[in-house]
Amino acid sequence: MQERKAAKWEDMRLEAEAEAANAPNFRAIEQTAMDQVISKMGLTIKQIAPDGHCLYNAIADQLLLVDSQSSWNYRNLRELASTYMLNHRDEFINFLATDDGNVYTNEEFDEYCRKICDEAVWGGQLEIQALSQALQHPIHIVQSGSPTLEIGEKTKNTKPLIVSYHRKAYGLGAHYNSLVEI
Repeated sequence: MQERKAAKWEDMRLEAEAEAANAPNFRAIEQTAMDQVISKMGLTIKQIAPDGHCLYNAIADQLLLVDSQSSWNYRNLRELASTYMLNHRDEFINFLATDDGNVYTNEEFDEYCRKICDEAVWGGQLEIQALSQALQHPIHIVQSGSPTLEIGEKTKNTKPLIVSYHRKAYGLGAHYNSLVEI
């Protein structure tokens, strides 16, 4: 009886393996498309650790390319984004909503900004906008299947910081890398 049960489980496992082997590899598809986009730009990917700080580490890496003496790191970039958003609350608060669709209260916004500064929460477009304005650098986000997103084009610096955005690179979700010249 147990042998039959074990054989049935083994058959199910093998069937699941075969099904998984035939499923599309979305990570590889995204990577191929990304490689095509960035090679036309004369760029390649510099891998950034997928640790919850990837956006900030990718931007720190870009700042190091602009200024080899740069002391920016994920910690002080998180603090900069948080502080900028708190000091320019009206530019950001209306773009954040609770699960039931209500705009954040001031207290919820303060907590959101505290988490940006103190926790390994993922950064997104609002944080990129804050960093672009605070650093006075345009930031370009290259992604496969969409045009390059250009944020902060009216900043004082003209050389953009260029990062790549990957939806499928890791099972946990979105990821940012730094893009460097080939």
